[in-house]
Amino acid sequence: MTAELRNMLDELMGRDRDLSMQEKEKQQCHWSDENVCKMFLVRFCPHDLFTNTKADLGPCKHDTHDVKIRECYRNSNRHKRMGYEQNFLRTLENIVDDMERKIKRQHERLEHDERYMKQEQARVDTIRQERLNSLTTEIDDLLEKMAQAGSEGNVDEAQSMMKQVEQLRQEREVIKNSKNEDPANKVFLVKQNVPFINEMKHMEVCIVCGAFLVVNDTQTRVDAHLSGKQHVGYKMIREAISELKVRP
Repeated sequence: MTAELRNMLDELMGRDRDLSMQEKEKQQCHWSDENVCKMFLVRFCPHDLFTNTKADLGPCKHDTHDVKIRECYRNSNRHKRMGYEQNFLRTLENIVDDMERKIKRQHERLEHDERYMKQEQARVDTIRQERLNSLTTEIDDLLEKMAQAGSEGNVDEAQSMMKQVEQLRQEREVIKNSKNEDPANKVFLVKQNVPFINEMKHMEVCIVCGAFLVVNDTQTRVDAHLSGKQHVGYKMIREAISELKVRP
């Protein structure tokens, strides 16, 4: 057999193609080998849950994540006697502890933003009310002058002042109608730096993965969040912790 043909068969069928089943099993990694991920033996490897997300844990330092090796471990008489389950549980609890701290910070951020918004809204309301008062005073003064001009026969002057009154009244109505909703029902992110737009959304924090969510958002966006990699990953971790504590 030529070297080229041998290499081709190696790629197609593997280098162990000529070995018996028993010989192949002997060559297979043992679940206790250093390169075998012990967390994967228990259930899953957390490093696989959040790849290419902000929660990415980086690559696992153990190369081998093999379902057959996991079955060998679970069927061995050393199953649950090596401390793998306890180490797995501690790792998951550390991940959740970090997430709980993030969730706390997210809540604090929302509270801070809401306080900031209320203060800014109060400031804008004060400016708005001062302008309304000023417009009302200007309108009253013009109406008084217009009446006097009319009584004196200055029709053109009276009509000119009437146009000014209409313009001021229109401005006043615009300001009255532009008043935002009760700031107590709104929350926004300070970093957006746009505290007084109608598109402000009431936000909340996901208790599973710590993401900001829009309250009463569309079902499509809710479903997208629930099926997202981060939410699914943290949900899996939390469920695994609960199950391991009940049934180690």
